[in-house]
Amino acid sequence: MSFDKIRKGNTIFTDKFKENKKLYHDLVENGQHPKVLWVGCSDSRVVPEFIVNADAGDLFVIRNIANIIPPENANETCTSSVLEYAVVHLNVEHIVICGHTGCGGINALIDGTPEDTKIHDWLKHACSAKETAKSSGTDSLELETIKENIFLQAKNLLTFDYIETKKNNDEIKIHKWLYDMNTGTISFFDDLDNDWFPLN
Repeated sequence: MSFDKIRKGNTIFTDKFKENKKLYHDLVENGQHPKVLWVGCSDSRVVPEFIVNADAGDLFVIRNIANIIPPENANETCTSSVLEYAVVHLNVEHIVICGHTGCGGINALIDGTPEDTKIHDWLKHACSAKETAKSSGTDSLELETIKENIFLQAKNLLTFDYIETKKNNDEIKIHKWLYDMNTGTISFFDDLDNDWFPLN
């Protein structure tokens, strides 16, 4: 997609804006009240609003390489500030950790990255997912690492006291989702059955 196409795209959007004027007007007048915080990958092919057909105002979104949530003691302020705002101030009721097939960040984690890069530093927060996947004896290290990374980041969410407290009080739910880029479908992990199932 050329930059010129992006620029001209705003003209198309403003036409749709006029068609949905009430929705956008309400968001301006009444503020945002999303119920879902979406933690996803920065991959340009994986757009949360497209995947779940969401409207403006439906999702509060964190996107970064490999949908990572550094633990609280990492003192990483960008991601943690989004978490704090979503959970403490917007009072979201659901947090979705959504990994995806063909994740470049996970492949970089598996293949290794130069130690003097920022990507290497970032992917340290997913290293244990790779090790767990390796020890599982899986036929697909990539897919298993993607899944283990989803589990790891869901676990990292609970290092934040305000999230752990809300979860224990049943005020917030954490969802582990996997988006398949080949089919457009989502699978979710069921903690009770300890297995993945189609979302729909």
